[in-house]
Amino acid sequence: MPEKSELTKTIIGIRQCTTRLAHEGAYWEEDEKEKLKHLFYSGVGISEIAVELQRTEPAVFQQIEKMDLYQRKEYPQRQRHAPRHYRHFCRTCRLDPEICPGCEHYVAAEEDA
Repeated sequence: MPEKSELTKTIIGIRQCTTRLAHEGAYWEEDEKEKLKHLFYSGVGISEIAVELQRTEPAVFQQIEKMDLYQRKEYPQRQRHAPRHYRHFCRTCRLDPEICPGCEHYVAAEEDA
């Protein structure tokens, strides 16, 4: 991996689309997937993994999701977009009464239910 300052410059170049990556847009090879898995479980950040694998950060994140490295299928409580039940929220400001205990709209919303 490059030095810290060089790594930062490379990440900025990737994000500004001024740096062309070697594997950008190509299909993922099995050895790349294994390297991604190893780096991910070693605690390396997505930006550093992107530089190491010569992929964009969204591509790395997408592959992590595709490989289920966060184990969201096995542990559904780790879901990113858990459903919100709005019937317990104020109809006007959409705040949880715990956050907005002085909201008078919440009382009216409960009475209508």
